[in-house]
Amino acid sequence: MDLHISLTVFTVLFLSAAGLCSCQNELLLDGPLDGEVGGSVVFTLINPPSAPPTKITWTCPSNTVIITSLGDTEMIHPEYIGRVSVNKTTASLDLRSLTLHDTGEYTVNITVSSSGVEQFGKTSLAVFERISTSPIISTGGTLIAGNSSVNLTCDAQGTIITREWTKDGTPLFPSNSTTFYEDNRTLSISPVEKEDNGQYTCTVSNPVSSVSENHNLVVKYGPEEIVIIGTKAVDTGNFIHLTCLAKSIPESIYTWAFNGTEISGASYIKEQSGHEDSGKYTCTARNSITNLSQNTYVDVSVTDQKEVNSLSAGAIAGIAVACLVFGLAVGAGGSFFAMRKRNVSGNSRKKDAQDSPFAPPSTSNDAASHVYVNSRVAQELNMRTNSGTVAPNDHIYDRRLSYKSDPIDEPLYVN
Repeated sequence: MDLHISLTVFTVLFLSAAGLCSCQNELLLDGPLDGEVGGSVVFTLINPPSAPPTKITWTCPSNTVIITSLGDTEMIHPEYIGRVSVNKTTASLDLRSLTLHDTGEYTVNITVSSSGVEQFGKTSLAVFERISTSPIISTGGTLIAGNSSVNLTCDAQGTIITREWTKDGTPLFPSNSTTFYEDNRTLSISPVEKEDNGQYTCTVSNPVSSVSENHNLVVKYGPEEIVIIGTKAVDTGNFIHLTCLAKSIPESIYTWAFNGTEISGASYIKEQSGHEDSGKYTCTARNSITNLSQNTYVDVSVTDQKEVNSLSAGAIAGIAVACLVFGLAVGAGGSFFAMRKRNVSGNSRKKDAQDSPFAPPSTSNDAASHVYVNSRVAQELNMRTNSGTVAPNDHIYDRRLSYKSDPIDEPLYVN
């Protein structure tokens, strides 16, 4: 409405500037207007007269004069008595108790005594019946995915302008399986699939009212995606608890089979399990409406936990003994190799010492009283050497220091 008014004002101003109309005689009215049967509307002038008009005349769609106001006198058409009134200052018209026949174009003419010029304006009115609906009608009976078709019909009373369908709040449009008939009155789905399950909504509306109806569509399907939930390895004496699940509408009927024995129910439970309970457990899911079925199985192993622990301990002990023997063998070999290396190195150092001008004493007594210096003795003698206080009985050989002393029990040098 605001956009229409703006366009009207623009048009008037443009024509006035172009000199194509007598804009001083043009009256701007709001509209077009919408009303409902039994309601009321007010025709308002956007540019009311600067002074109260001396004469006001309103004409209805059939060119019948609805009302004429001349000073204090009013002349009203018989069909509008009690339904209309006019504002003598603004020239607006109030029309009540609307009917469908009130739809059409309305014209106003006014005269202001100061100018004596007659002015006029036009607008339109559309009257609608409020909408009422009936529950959505579904045909097709029991619907099975892939095999059935369905028609959903949305009936309504009143002035229907639009009719729209949605599924779970999402608008529906024609597709390979979806078709609309009679201006969207009927929605047809053929064939139905499991994805067609949901809430369907039909919304009927016009400018003055809007009504929606819902329908829950149920499509039978399945079973599909069957699975077994439970523990595959069980200790003797403990529970065996298996549960079978499958997607299906309606809910599947479940049957368990084990060693030729069948039981009904989604869960298989054995409170005290034994070795004889090991084996293949088969679950079958069946849909009583679609007459379809699906099965799967699981292998369950029942073991004695004590035997498992004993065997594990024996295995661990055997592995430990093997590792110990292997470690001793490796250690012995390493020691033998180290001793041979030490002997070879010792002989080499002895030979070098004999050839050196700083050779150590060669007598057995003197050799017994000379030892290779370990780290703490070397530290002491090193300090003495650096300070020039090496004693006369200290000897230097093979770039190492030794001194005469009592034999030291601990090894002081290891190559």
